[in-house]
Amino acid sequence: MILYEFEGKNLLKAAGVNIPNSQLLHSLEDRVTLVFPLVLKAQVLSGKRAEQGGIVFANNENELVDNLEMLFGKTVNKEVVEIILAEEKTEIEKEYYVSISYDTETRGPVLTISESGGTGIEERKANTYSINPLNLDIISDQNQLFGLPQELIAQLIKLFFDTDFLLLEINPLVKTKTGEWIALDAKIKLDDAATSRHEDWKYPPRLVAGYTPTEREILAKKIDEGDHRGTAGSTYFDLPGDIAVLASGGGGSLTAMDVLLKAGGKPANYTEYSGNPPKEKVEKLTEIVLSKPNLHGLWVVGAIANLTDIYETLSGFIEGLRNVRTKTGLKIDFPIVIRRAGPRDKEAFELLKKEIQDFDLHLYSTETSIAESAKIIAEKAKEYAKKEENVSVT
Repeated sequence: MILYEFEGKNLLKAAGVNIPNSQLLHSLEDRVTLVFPLVLKAQVLSGKRAEQGGIVFANNENELVDNLEMLFGKTVNKEVVEIILAEEKTEIEKEYYVSISYDTETRGPVLTISESGGTGIEERKANTYSINPLNLDIISDQNQLFGLPQELIAQLIKLFFDTDFLLLEINPLVKTKTGEWIALDAKIKLDDAATSRHEDWKYPPRLVAGYTPTEREILAKKIDEGDHRGTAGSTYFDLPGDIAVLASGGGGSLTAMDVLLKAGGKPANYTEYSGNPPKEKVEKLTEIVLSKPNLHGLWVVGAIANLTDIYETLSGFIEGLRNVRTKTGLKIDFPIVIRRAGPRDKEAFELLKKEIQDFDLHLYSTETSIAESAKIIAEKAKEYAKKEENVSVT
């Protein structure tokens, strides 16, 4: 999960790192009690806000009112600004760049430092050091830190590991004219897999930087909250197609999307469930997937499962189908193609066969490949769409 700047700075402050005097604003009615001059910063998840007009200054009350009116509701990198962080302007003597992240080449954490922080850091020289989690006193030569306090770097490294960060980036970390060290910005990414270790992580749902989640995307993500029995809905994106998809397994679900597109089908969503979730979670995900309007087909697909209980998960799927029909009155008469195999699949298919009289089910196992089942649902969805079109005309 990527944090907003103000959320990241709260974590830094709690760890003893200095941040500017600030105030969070949610509307034009919020009274600002800070001392001018101020910096007004749009709170969005994407970077390069300044280039999009997302960071402005206010030297007096009139400028403050004008700039707040301009920022609230403004679109910055495809995100609508709903929160603004107001900060007292800092008198800067020197800017630095500091980050701690995981490197794919070394497969370990690395510390990156540059003595030229600020905008355009990607094009500036930086030094990188591997970090040994068992020996956090990694740099004894003060010259390697470009004058940054060793104790401050040690603080940041400790915070990175203690709080399960995937990324900690401060750009810029500044030295003020009075000799203070202050984090003027903070980009932090948390390890979602560590949620169970942090009861204080009460952050509202968010998806991708530069993207405002739909209601279905938010609801799907909540399915796994507090329930670590497999996953169902943690990854869900609405797409513009007409074939709903319930895929199983991360790699298998991506392959399924590729072959569906190749077959001429248009997915209405991307999601996957895996790790043997209970039927209740699959039931909820099914309801969310089917809540999208104008569907012409549903594809339940996966490779041969090793651990996922096919009977358990497809029981949840059937319950979800029934719930949607009962709660919404939706007929659900479009074609449903199911291609699954794995533990207790025979019992699952016997259960599904009892539902054929109520739903247009087409059942396939290992004798039919994922690619072949993609062609089947793509063709059936097109036929159903044509039938619906003819009914509308008449």
